[in-house]
Amino acid sequence: MRYFCSFTSGSKGNSAIYVSPGAKILIDAGSSAKYITSCLSKLGLCPGDLTHIVLTHAHSDHISALPVLSKYTDARLVCSEDTYDQLPFAKGEPLLFAEGDSFELNDVAVQTAPTPHDCDGSCCYLFGEDENSLGFCTDMGRVTERIYGLMKKASTLFIESNHDVDMLANGPYPYYLKKRILSFDGHLSNADCAYSVSRLVEDGVRRVMLGHLSETNNRPDIALSESKKALEQIGADAGHIILGAAGVRDMRAPVIL
Repeated sequence: MRYFCSFTSGSKGNSAIYVSPGAKILIDAGSSAKYITSCLSKLGLCPGDLTHIVLTHAHSDHISALPVLSKYTDARLVCSEDTYDQLPFAKGEPLLFAEGDSFELNDVAVQTAPTPHDCDGSCCYLFGEDENSLGFCTDMGRVTERIYGLMKKASTLFIESNHDVDMLANGPYPYYLKKRILSFDGHLSNADCAYSVSRLVEDGVRRVMLGHLSETNNRPDIALSESKKALEQIGADAGHIILGAAGVRDMRAPVIL
């Protein structure tokens, strides 16, 4: 059996897992090692069961648990070369790649594409193939053609729906931070996510989960409504959408792939 589970997704921490018969791949290690361990326990796993820890980029909300977690697992670290150069801590022999490379993690084929974000080495992933495939794509200011070309191969997609533009514009964040989030190297808005989701569903993506929702500049119902509306406009079943983790420490039920 193959499944995916989001442990936490947001500005305070990011972590998820992709499990196949031959691999248990932790995707990002944000939040804390204690919390990730508790999530693994709910799935009948422990850190020692992990085969790989895959990083999307080196921002602290994606790597904060890595130093402690690494004490309890021999999982191989997997990340882009530029991401590795920014890590404050790493052990063992990592598998390093250039954004856009493809490789295998035990029985899981993995493809990558660079993501436009204000952190060198950022990338998204496609895990697995055909009906078992998962596209994992967050922390990006826009969906490039390379990202789109990779994500349309996914059967299940976990994609960022970070902010409502009006909420961000009228919210408490300082101007420089609003500008950063809205930039082409920032985060994907609900509207931009919804547009991409509708196109991807037309191209064959079967199931979509929304993730990395801002706790300050978004609400789950708003993000969900945007994507549902976009699907309805193309005559697609809005039931494709599964709301992902709305904030930190919000483990979701596993999705069987």
